[in-house]
Amino acid sequence: MVKAIDEQVKDFYEELFRSIFADPFQSQISERLKRNDMARRVEESADAASQSLTRFFLNQGLSEQQAAAVLRGFAPIRDNLSLESISNPNVTTEAVVQQLLPELTVPSDVRNSQLESTFRVAVHSVVQVLMLVGPVMAEWQKLNHATTFELLSRVISRLNQISVQIDAIGRSGQDAFDDRYELSYRDYLLQRFYQVEAGTVRMTTNLNVDLRQLFVMPRVSVRATEKRPDGPQPEGTPDLMDLAAARLLFRGNLEPTQDDSPEQTDNARTALEQVRNSSRTVFVGAPGSGKSTFFEWLQLQVAAVEEELVLADQQAIPV
Repeated sequence: MVKAIDEQVKDFYEELFRSIFADPFQSQISERLKRNDMARRVEESADAASQSLTRFFLNQGLSEQQAAAVLRGFAPIRDNLSLESISNPNVTTEAVVQQLLPELTVPSDVRNSQLESTFRVAVHSVVQVLMLVGPVMAEWQKLNHATTFELLSRVISRLNQISVQIDAIGRSGQDAFDDRYELSYRDYLLQRFYQVEAGTVRMTTNLNVDLRQLFVMPRVSVRATEKRPDGPQPEGTPDLMDLAAARLLFRGNLEPTQDDSPEQTDNARTALEQVRNSSRTVFVGAPGSGKSTFFEWLQLQVAAVEEELVLADQQAIPV
């Protein structure tokens, strides 16, 4: 008898996590209690990681037999991925998936059911969660699997929190294909973008930082759009400021004169207020001023419905 989908996925993840995160390092731990502690924490992280793939299979309406066929095709993953390959901060999830797919054989049951696209998306889901957990596991390994290591518990907590959020969103929706796709998409965003990656943030470790812990809301100076005084222009089309004028404007805003009072220099609004009060907004700022970080933060808040942003009478979907 074929197991339920959640049991199948849990079994798959426990075997995968054990082969990548536990088995290669068991011989390095001489203390029995410490080995047992490591095994328990790896299993706990596997259970938390399995929730996303389980939701995906259920949202796709897969049967137990179809889920089993997809998971059979994933068997080579553990032989083609190592802790080093999934903890490298310079490698993206997409790049790892592209390297991995040629090593996987789509089972005939999957092809016959026309589930190849589901198979590929499921591979992406597996790799994504591995690359979320991988850097933390690599850091734990460097610390000889110290029992006081707390970062792994934070990642487990985050995965469980995402599951609770997605389940709560799903209860309020209808069981239609678009709604199921929306839940899978929000799930993807919450895992993929919750952490600050390289870029303008220079890290001394390959561990990514929870974006919501690091985020500081930027403030913006609002500039009204203008119309070009010369030449034809479509009705309602605003003109963009040229670079020289922009430099003068922002230099004036960033370098207050002696005549500026606190009231005059502190009249900016937050970026979130600007987004809420305008249907279209362009953010202009120097590299490192927080533009991309703000949009990643907003994307997470909207995806999790932690920030209400209603468009056309429905909670917005970040793109």
